[in-house]
Amino acid sequence: MKKLSYIGLTFLMALSLLAGCVTIPTKKTSVTKSSPGRTEEGLYSKVPAANRAAVREAEFDLKQAKAKAGTAKEVVKLAELQKEQALLERQYADYGMRLAEIYERKAELEVEIRKFEAIDNSNLGDKEDNIRQIANLKTKKLSIESDGIRVKAEFDTTKLKIKRLIKQIKAQKIKAQKGEKIEAQKRAAK
Repeated sequence: MKKLSYIGLTFLMALSLLAGCVTIPTKKTSVTKSSPGRTEEGLYSKVPAANRAAVREAEFDLKQAKAKAGTAKEVVKLAELQKEQALLERQYADYGMRLAEIYERKAELEVEIRKFEAIDNSNLGDKEDNIRQIANLKTKKLSIESDGIRVKAEFDTTKLKIKRLIKQIKAQKIKAQKGEKIEAQKRAAK
């Protein structure tokens, strides 16, 4: 009986410890976003006006720092959009190059087809081989044409993406310039 009560007691203690660990809230703090300590407004309102000048200066500096951070964010967004535009323009150029290669290959195949048709129409060579060669060349040409259609679609959609991105960049430049103008005005006022 004693053995059973010891087991039961041990089980209850383990259960209570486990439940205690689960219910204890943990406070997570962030190293990068720590909030400064807040002063009590009631106490600060009792500070004489002569001693508040340094606080007003610090508040002004805080406003300027926030404005600079906002402007910096807009400039970073602008740079990211310009980077994306550069990548899209490179893709656009690559698609243009692939289209040119496809058109060239298609023209080469057309020349070969015409040669074999001329050979066949002149009753030269083996008739069956001529027909097979013409069929194979036409099949290759159709395959290249279908590739050309896909590449042309990518080429056109990339062009539309670039146009849309250029509009975004213009709007972002205006936002960044407005922030820089406001900063310049504040520096001039100081």
